[in-house]
Amino acid sequence: MVPAGFVDRILPLSINPAPTQIARVFLGRMELITRATEKAVGTALASSDQATLQKYGRVLEPILHTMMAKESNHSRARKLGEYLSAINSAQIMLRLNQK
Repeated sequence: MVPAGFVDRILPLSINPAPTQIARVFLGRMELITRATEKAVGTALASSDQATLQKYGRVLEPILHTMMAKESNHSRARKLGEYLSAINSAQIMLRLNQK
């Protein structure tokens, strides 16, 4: 729980006419990336298993960032970075084509 003043500063709200009372909820979310998930993503990358990679959806990007930060093998870290760049490029192209 956070103080109402904090929520009001982060996410101002204005309603006209003003209600007699306002109750707000500020919800946070955290993605836990397990070793099993990292292993599954690493295996999918190595075998070009697009179906498995797509299953992770929007969470694939933070998974790859986490894997890159932990990777001591520079070649492997570079490959993870290249895949991350490819994902970002594909997302940009998808958004551009939607316009």
